[in-house]
Amino acid sequence: MMSLPVFIALALIVCPAAMLAQEVGDTTRLEELVVTATRAPTPADAVVSSVTTITSDELRSRGIHFVQDALRDAPGASVVQAGSYGGVSSLFLRGGESDYVKVLVDGVPVNQSGGAYNWANLTTDNVERIEILRGPGSVIYGSDAVTGVVQIFTRRGTAGIAVDGGAEAGTFGSVNGHAGLLGGTRAVSYSVDASRLSTDGIYPFNNEYGNTVLSGSLKALPDPRSDLSLVGRFSDSRYHFPTDFAGVLADSNQSNGEKALSVGVDAGRRFGDRYELRLMAGGSRTEGAFDDPADNPGDTLGFGFASHRKSRGTRGNVDLRLLAVPSSSVRLTVGGQIERETERQSGETTSNFGGIATTPDTPFDRGRTTLGYYVQAVADLPSGLALNLNARLDHNGGFGTFFTYRAGAVYRLPARTRVRASIGRAFKAPTFCEQFCNAPFVVGDSSLRPERSRSWEVGLEHELLPGGDLSLWATYFDQQFRDMILYDAGAAPGEPTYLNGAAAQARGVETGVTSSPGRVIEVSASYTYLAAEATDDGGMPSPTFSSGERLIRRPRHSAGLTLRAQALDRLSVGGSLTYVGPREDVDFNQTPSQRVELDGYAVVDLAAELEIVHARAGEPGISGTVRVENLLDEQYEQVVGFAGRPRAIFGGVRFRL
Repeated sequence: MMSLPVFIALALIVCPAAMLAQEVGDTTRLEELVVTATRAPTPADAVVSSVTTITSDELRSRGIHFVQDALRDAPGASVVQAGSYGGVSSLFLRGGESDYVKVLVDGVPVNQSGGAYNWANLTTDNVERIEILRGPGSVIYGSDAVTGVVQIFTRRGTAGIAVDGGAEAGTFGSVNGHAGLLGGTRAVSYSVDASRLSTDGIYPFNNEYGNTVLSGSLKALPDPRSDLSLVGRFSDSRYHFPTDFAGVLADSNQSNGEKALSVGVDAGRRFGDRYELRLMAGGSRTEGAFDDPADNPGDTLGFGFASHRKSRGTRGNVDLRLLAVPSSSVRLTVGGQIERETERQSGETTSNFGGIATTPDTPFDRGRTTLGYYVQAVADLPSGLALNLNARLDHNGGFGTFFTYRAGAVYRLPARTRVRASIGRAFKAPTFCEQFCNAPFVVGDSSLRPERSRSWEVGLEHELLPGGDLSLWATYFDQQFRDMILYDAGAAPGEPTYLNGAAAQARGVETGVTSSPGRVIEVSASYTYLAAEATDDGGMPSPTFSSGERLIRRPRHSAGLTLRAQALDRLSVGGSLTYVGPREDVDFNQTPSQRVELDGYAVVDLAAELEIVHARAGEPGISGTVRVENLLDEQYEQVVGFAGRPRAIFGGVRFRL
């Protein structure tokens, strides 16, 4: 296992190479714009929040297929996957709960109601960039954005027509292929893409995983003052897994299926030079199915030896906002939003208690509507001071009215230094089950309040080289979580099993070095120190949440190093080193369940692409690719009982025309 000091030493060795690297001669440096922090394109040096952007070039050079693998090296992010490809994956950002991050695809929320999101099936196919906002985002995006927002942007077409695609095969019987088309004119641009991934998985049986993804975007400019964008993404996946809840190989035919669809439209109309009206409407739908038939004709023993469940969740929202520019340095936004959420569940369980009987699970079908109103002021003053002030009011029939705010400032000093600070409040609505379930061991409470947080942070950024080619940065953050909802296993029959009252805190430091795009060598290195613990268990202590104990699955120390290099004219190399320190988890295979500490680990991934045939007008370009996951074959667990993926080697070909 690679220790943290070794990791830091590697980072210090690599970083000077970036300082000496020369810029690519034909590269044009464009101003970096960030959208997620303010919902409008904003210069990166005027953003008061902590934001990390991962571009499509970086995703391709590192051979990253799943978004979760791109997030592993982001500051403050901890990604946890239970088992093989397709296993349930969670993101803990800045020490918050796994349902405290808002996930958007081109502005469309795709979380389940209540914030949960399974990252296992979200791929990088047709992705232009990923923006990761760390810190409270409810004032912009409403519920779920407690510790951050992750937004996926679909590729946009450019003038002309381009075709690209590729195929790859490798360890575990894995096969992956995709094809895309993008292009357009000055008035209309488009992109479409289709992909398919299949693998036998890392376990010896019942571990197949398959995922089909279709995506596209269309942008039109009907006239000089209007624009219209349409986006859509669909995925259909199925994961077979032999493990039980503790990671024991125990089942030969159980599987999960998921179909996810998100669609969005964004239209704008400018009135003169100072006003713009924008309408955004979108929706997402996720259908899930769990199947576990009897393993064989003799498998008829125990509770739930066979079961089947279905679920469907939908989210739809309409957002109308007016943007005003009273002066060249001030931008105002006033808007309103309506969101409708629904969730439906059904199923059946076959058990043997003296006789085999199949009974339906308690059906569930609920919905709720939220109205939100917000105002934002962004000022970028000539003095070097930039301000961001936001306020929002949400009203929901299920949990009442909730007020959030965010305020921040950044000051750019003459000596290539940026100082920034912000404070904000965020919330997460209860899940439908926490409010409305009515089963023997799970009873909801319709009067539950939203979980809430209050956060603040301060940051410092300094350009080590003129022009921002190499920057050193550090951020301190402090978050307090209140009214957290816990499960009460000791509730009397028929009484609510979910109660408000728990509290926790997460504070720490994120620091790193980053080089700007467009260099022969691009490198970024980051380190996060996190102290996250439960401060009040509401009188319901458990192995997973108890006053004074560390929050599970959040490492105190973590670090990431990513590298891209144009080694030769036709050879590019990318890679990453991810370090995750020791962290606490719960071993559910013991009776009663016990807390344990998982060892730290370091994983190295490498990828390379060699251009074999250079693309010319009317002639395709062809490249060979190779990548290695877990190069050093590190043995580790992300969840107790679930081994991480061992070393895997993949080779393939890419083409573009």
